[in-house]
Amino acid sequence: MDVVAFLPRQLLSHLRIVLGSEHSLTSVASWAELQALVQHRGMDLVVADPSAGGFVQVETLELLRREFPSLPLVVYTTLAPASIKAVVRLAKTGVEHVVLSRFDDQPGRFLELLEGIPGQALSDLMLQELAGPLSSLPVTVVRAIDQLFRSPNEFKNASDLAAAASMNLRTLYRNLEPAGIFSARSLVVAARLLRAYAYLQDPGRSIKDVAAKAGYHSPWQLSQQMRELTGQTTEQVRKEVTGRALVSLLAEEVRRRRRKQ
Repeated sequence: MDVVAFLPRQLLSHLRIVLGSEHSLTSVASWAELQALVQHRGMDLVVADPSAGGFVQVETLELLRREFPSLPLVVYTTLAPASIKAVVRLAKTGVEHVVLSRFDDQPGRFLELLEGIPGQALSDLMLQELAGPLSSLPVTVVRAIDQLFRSPNEFKNASDLAAAASMNLRTLYRNLEPAGIFSARSLVVAARLLRAYAYLQDPGRSIKDVAAKAGYHSPWQLSQQMRELTGQTTEQVRKEVTGRALVSLLAEEVRRRRRKQ
């Protein structure tokens, strides 16, 4: 998980301890730098204190909520009248996660919150759709598929999925086939398209931005895979398809491919 933070020194130091070595943390020194980083780099989560710049300021966080609604935002601040006023204002824009220093930031609890936030709603729906075939797979394969849908940028192809399951590609297919899944590649493509769709909901991102953030070499590659599994262009999916509908469409495509086989 790639986290970007704009925090006072003490809160930033504690966040580093919470995230440990398993997650990446990038610290910025201004609201402008935070906005630029969100726009141009693929971050998974923003953690910010409205008073990080020396006085309470919420305009940049409000802008991020409007322009990048798929990007989770956690307010990490101290208990003070001005901070609480800022939290109330941000709640009206959809900010749901607030952590108060010395009250809610016990490392284990804080980490559990952070790890449970980024882009999981569509992934959870997809895993529910595939619950039937997944129930008959070995635990190592199920864990790898769960990891795939929760962190799709870590997987470029079926070989990466096999590696996550601690087996070679031939063994992965041997395990998938009894469950009726004959295309590990379709699972990888579906996971990456779901994450791309989440980014497509951000008015502040062009399709070129979405393709780069979702790990595609070009918008053309994203468009090709979108057409392959949905029959529609990226722009059509962005404008006309709901998240739940896309999950059903991709899950049905996985099943359709099994029937074709």
